[in-house]
Amino acid sequence: MKKLFLVVALATVALLCCQCTTSKELRQAQKGAQDVPYTVLQNYYVRNDVNATQMQRLILDNEEDFNAFFGPAAVMGGLPTDINWKTQFVIAIVLPETQRTTNVIPKAVKQSPGNVIFEYALNRGRKTGYRQVPFSAVAVNRAADAQELQVFFIEK
Repeated sequence: MKKLFLVVALATVALLCCQCTTSKELRQAQKGAQDVPYTVLQNYYVRNDVNATQMQRLILDNEEDFNAFFGPAAVMGGLPTDINWKTQFVIAIVLPETQRTTNVIPKAVKQSPGNVIFEYALNRGRKTGYRQVPFSAVAVNRAADAQELQVFFIEK
């Protein structure tokens, strides 16, 4: 019993330490962060062969990786949003499959040197008779310098 308690206590402390580091990194990224233009991707769906049992935060910089998660939706009178992979990359959040109407609404994309912050809101509605995989994806212009970006996802 003592060993189990010790393991749980150590795991909790480790988790809290990770949260503190992430929070510190986020606060640092928010300093001087400025809004950047983005395009909300329309008329796409999460492919049914994607394992949607947990939240996934995605940064996709090529069409092949994008197509592994998303497909173009056949919507009458609407075409999928074009993505220029030479000048843009995609930030996406995919939620677990649910029977509740759920919308993921992008609120802002901010950038500071080496960091991107994606802010979104969730609207959860009533239970339905069908299942859906809620998601949101935005296309953002690539930075002039090709440095690695750290991306933060914030639910507002």
